[in-house]
Amino acid sequence: MRQEIMEMIRKNKDWHEYLRREPSWYRLLGRNPQRISSFEGASLQYHKKTFPDRLGRLNDGLQVASALMYMMQSQIPQSSAANEPATDTEAKTSEMNENNQ
Repeated sequence: MRQEIMEMIRKNKDWHEYLRREPSWYRLLGRNPQRISSFEGASLQYHKKTFPDRLGRLNDGLQVASALMYMMQSQIPQSSAANEPATDTEAKTSEMNENNQ
């Protein structure tokens, strides 16, 4: 394998690990060094660092946060609507009616 290709691989920890796990890339890159971009793509897929993978992790995190918010809201006791007026205007209206009578 070319020296500059090995230098690139040694500098990138993910690439080095992927090359250790998939030794067939030694042969492929040794015969055709232009396939380094294919190697990079395969490494990204292996380490789940592609854009769709990142979106999936973000979506999973949002679902967890949503579930936690739902659980927190269900734990908070709701105030009874019979004891408190629904809005300020209803409270003012009921006060005015009491004063007029």
